[in-house]
Amino acid sequence: LHPSTIGEPPPGDGDPPPPFPIDAWAVWSSAYGAAMKVYSSLMAVAAAAQTAALVSADRPCPVEGNIGSRTGGEKAGVIFENHMAVDVSMYWIDWDNNEMHSGDIEPFASMHQDSFSGHAFRARTRGGTLVMEHVVRSGQRDKLVKVQPCGGVGEGEIPLWDEGRDKEFEALTHDHSAACLPANESRHWSCVKYWTREEVLARNKTEYGFLEHEVSKNRVGDTYDKGYTRQIPQIPMVTQGGAGYLKMTMTDRMKEILIDWYKERREDSMIPHDVIAGGYTNNHLVQFDKVDLDRFPRVHGALKREMQQILQWWTKMRLKHTSTFGVRIYRRDSMLINHVDRMDTHLASAVLQISQEVDADGGWPLEVMLPDGMVGEVYLQPGEMVLYEGAWLRHGRPMRFKGTEFANIFSHFAPLAWKGPKSDSVEVPWGYGYAKGRCTTLADEDPRGACKVDAKYEPHEQELVFGRAGSKGAMETSDKNYADVDYSGPGGNSAHGEL
Repeated sequence: LHPSTIGEPPPGDGDPPPPFPIDAWAVWSSAYGAAMKVYSSLMAVAAAAQTAALVSADRPCPVEGNIGSRTGGEKAGVIFENHMAVDVSMYWIDWDNNEMHSGDIEPFASMHQDSFSGHAFRARTRGGTLVMEHVVRSGQRDKLVKVQPCGGVGEGEIPLWDEGRDKEFEALTHDHSAACLPANESRHWSCVKYWTREEVLARNKTEYGFLEHEVSKNRVGDTYDKGYTRQIPQIPMVTQGGAGYLKMTMTDRMKEILIDWYKERREDSMIPHDVIAGGYTNNHLVQFDKVDLDRFPRVHGALKREMQQILQWWTKMRLKHTSTFGVRIYRRDSMLINHVDRMDTHLASAVLQISQEVDADGGWPLEVMLPDGMVGEVYLQPGEMVLYEGAWLRHGRPMRFKGTEFANIFSHFAPLAWKGPKSDSVEVPWGYGYAKGRCTTLADEDPRGACKVDAKYEPHEQELVFGRAGSKGAMETSDKNYADVDYSGPGGNSAHGEL
């Protein structure tokens, strides 16, 4: 339809018949209706954007009110989401209108708060400016409450990383084609070892995957998950110019945060690890331990902030933090089959190697399943880490661990507006397209574990680049390009939250 016709009504019942066949008229009517829907949607988006701009630019900051919390309310939940360019501190208001600090929220991050109806909260900048007051209402379950800029406070754009740190991060990346040396002592390896399909199939099966006494008969020998594979074709890449993973050395700041802290805490804060849900590990029989990062909020917060800068540099995208946990301590004979992570929250992730005590031949790699049946084994030393795109790249540690201790921390992020693919939509390019060959791994030769790429994704696929897989050539992607869609497909992969 020509733009000038949008908004004009189609011929009514009293109008003469259209001067073309009725089938053509039906097509015209259908096109008209579709155009009107698009037009209405565009107008709604434009109006919402204009309103949002006015809210952020002109809304005055609130005046402190007398909003002490009330007792006797029903259980409720609220999610505070920081839309400001500065940190905000959240306070619960007690019965006498006193402010009790309940947590801090970084820019573009959120905080879940269990509460009760009638309870009151305030949000302030670090400088003390009041930017929001909120009273929890009855019947609210995980209501989203946005903390918006006001009176010119909290506006502006935050850089993806601090000035000059891109050069620092680039200098810490490793050459993925470097040799694994010395040849017979993998405990010293810091490299990526590549295996062909034939070499993988010839491996000693007693050293990989589940053993007879650990699982049911039909799962003995499994080295990869066969259940959650449908998402793999739908997950876009969030990096360009690599293969979905990047090996690098930790920053000095990370080492200062973690290394000595772990040496001390492993002596006084180690506890048994809970059994990990989902059936991907053997820790229902092999005991894992942990030092719970959640008990050390200063370390947790500092690590999260550092990882956000590193992963935003790698992806060139604005990211939201979704999970950082550990320290998980694996023991002898531990094993974790290859799998993919949660599709809504784990698009850009990192495994941090904190400590290890392994046999001479006990280097324990993170395995990544690559196109055409190839496998990459990423070997790390303490003080190193691997960044990876875990929602589409199958990864795990199917090799059974030969050593006494292997300590990891895991950190997960997702692009700001990403909520997962919509399975019934006509796909359009998102992020950096899709990894070519992602459904040609060794797991895809098994009908139970195979994924299949719909033809609609193929025009947007990119070749994976091995060897030195850095962020060079990655294009700048602004927040406005993100696909803000809700996922309504099968299974949220919640069992993968702490793999």
